[in-house]
Amino acid sequence: MFKPVGSLLQEVPLRAKTPKAIFALQIRLTAKESLKIICSDLPKEIVDTIKPSVFKNGILTITAPQMVTSELQMRSEGLIKEINKSLGRKIVERLRFKVA
Repeated sequence: MFKPVGSLLQEVPLRAKTPKAIFALQIRLTAKESLKIICSDLPKEIVDTIKPSVFKNGILTITAPQMVTSELQMRSEGLIKEINKSLGRKIVERLRFKVA
């Protein structure tokens, strides 16, 4: 019947002709899934507070509480690798953390 928008975005191929807004949404959804994998040892309540918010020029901004941003900075290299692996190529070059 109806499909959630998130599942449709995952089916859109990553091409140069993909509109930037859809492309950014797809990266944010992939980042959210990658966060669940990388932060699987953290409580679910904490992982739910982490929100990928903006993707622009290869930089993904992630919003989270202050103590969580410190933990994410230590895990940032693995998170970038996981996101890019899920996307199939190197798209996210850097992470920026913003305190919620």
